[in-house]
Amino acid sequence: MATETPKIMRPFASWFVSIYFVAVAFYSFGFLLLYDRYCLPLYVQACFALVSAIGVFTMRRWSLWLSAITVPIILAIELSTLNFSTSVSGFNPNWNMLIVNASYVSIVVLAAFAGLLLIDKRREFK
Repeated sequence: MATETPKIMRPFASWFVSIYFVAVAFYSFGFLLLYDRYCLPLYVQACFALVSAIGVFTMRRWSLWLSAITVPIILAIELSTLNFSTSVSGFNPNWNMLIVNASYVSIVVLAAFAGLLLIDKRREFK
């Protein structure tokens, strides 16, 4: 008789957080490739987010600790970027800046939501 591998039932929280971290990693790497290849904090943010996404997707306990480090890094980088962006050019000088600033705000709000979801589902990680 062949042994069946057990299926892991992933809750919505782990799917959401994994997709969110992958999106943040692609956003950061995209910004690095398009605009500034020497921005070290974005490399750190992207790498932490990508590794956290893999860990959360596989439902590993270590990913909770890594995510507990990743979420404040994302919050600090995005809020400091938003602060710099709004102090240099104002919050809404044109549509391009409005879209960029709105993306910073949405990343911050979703980071807080992702952190809360992980805290809620922490007992389901092995």
